[in-house]
Amino acid sequence: MHGGVWIASYVLLWLAVLVLGLTTVALLRQIGVLHTRLRPMGGHFAGEGPERLAPAPAADVFDYRRSGLTLVAFVSPGCQVCAALLPSLRALDRQYDDLTLHVVDHAPETTGLFRAFNVSSTPYVVTVDHDGIVRVRGVANSLEQVEVMIEESLEPDAA
Repeated sequence: MHGGVWIASYVLLWLAVLVLGLTTVALLRQIGVLHTRLRPMGGHFAGEGPERLAPAPAADVFDYRRSGLTLVAFVSPGCQVCAALLPSLRALDRQYDDLTLHVVDHAPETTGLFRAFNVSSTPYVVTVDHDGIVRVRGVANSLEQVEVMIEESLEPDAA
């Protein structure tokens, strides 16, 4: 009977360690969520898209000189994130006076644009300045990420 008490306490201690470990993981996740809300990251480069600070492709399709900043958003019909993001992108287009939005929906007739911009995942956003130079590009899953991309594009020395 004396040994049974030790085994029970040993099992209870291991259960306590497991519960504390899971609690720590849950708290770390929440800290990450709070950090993202305080300062959202811009778009994720994802290894695709046009070269940064190089002339933007499709200058014959898009009139980059029309405004100070052109936002080219690549979306696809089956993309739930794209569907949720589109109304916000259109609101941004109305909010910024010197911004032109072009939404490129993935379809057989737009495959050439997707290839020209080297885009294979959606929603992918490319910002192009008045001179036709790619400022920022990347996958953007939220309005906050797009806004950070626009802010970075408007800086004189966009990173």
